[in-house]
Amino acid sequence: MINFWRNKLVSFSTIVVMTMALLVMTSLLFLNAVLGFSLQQLQDRVDVNIYFFPDVPESEILVLQERLEIIPEVRDVQYISREQAFIDFQERHKDDELINRSLDELGDNPLGASLNIRAFESTQYEAVITAVESEPVVVNSEFVERINYYDNKNLIERLNQFSDVVRLVAYAVIIFFGIVALLVVLSTMRIAIFSAKNEIVIKRLVGAEHRYTRGPFVVMGALYGIASALLTMIALYPMTRWVGVYTKTFFGGMDVFNYYLMNAFQIFIVTLTLGIIIGVVSSHIATRKYLKI
Repeated sequence: MINFWRNKLVSFSTIVVMTMALLVMTSLLFLNAVLGFSLQQLQDRVDVNIYFFPDVPESEILVLQERLEIIPEVRDVQYISREQAFIDFQERHKDDELINRSLDELGDNPLGASLNIRAFESTQYEAVITAVESEPVVVNSEFVERINYYDNKNLIERLNQFSDVVRLVAYAVIIFFGIVALLVVLSTMRIAIFSAKNEIVIKRLVGAEHRYTRGPFVVMGALYGIASALLTMIALYPMTRWVGVYTKTFFGGMDVFNYYLMNAFQIFIVTLTLGIIIGVVSSHIATRKYLKI
């Protein structure tokens, strides 16, 4: 603690660099969360619909709904009655005079009920459809008019590929900038330890063990990490509050400021752990040069 306070300029410079490194790394975590939220929004828009003929009894459809809801990959199954389907159809085509005249001439509801199936992940729809097609009601061609999975199959596969690529790129970017941050902090720590090289050399000459000589610098690196983590959390508050306005507009409704507030403790633990690891590892590596003398 005395050395930490005595070398104010070195300590300040090191903490500033480590804080910038932690800000970059935590910003990437926020970016990963935003991308994950956006991908989830896309996946939520993908579903599978089972369309029934108009004369299918409602009881048969509700029984099928209950059986589908117990499939592990299924998140939820929404039943859309004939009446609701007709209301939704009229709402979508309220400005189309030709369709409205055709409905008036029919004088009856030509639409059947349907089940809207959503899986937890877009990659699970293949297994869901396999389970759906094994149901007796679905196999019965007199009940089911069509299943739109095969119409959307290419879209679902493209979404799965896009999700995999985005996640892979996000993890690669996080790892890359993490390494860059570690190297930058390492260079700064070497400068900080350079000012105490004479002390290290003297300790080595009188026979001090490596752990005794390195210990104070490792502890100091940990203190740098703790101080940097605290500054990072303080800096994230105004940053996420400012950026949150834009992410809420451009990324489907996710506000990173709310994400920060809801996950502040977890973010602090991650930031604190990263700061201590970077400080300790950097100090450990930086002292190696002088321990060999």
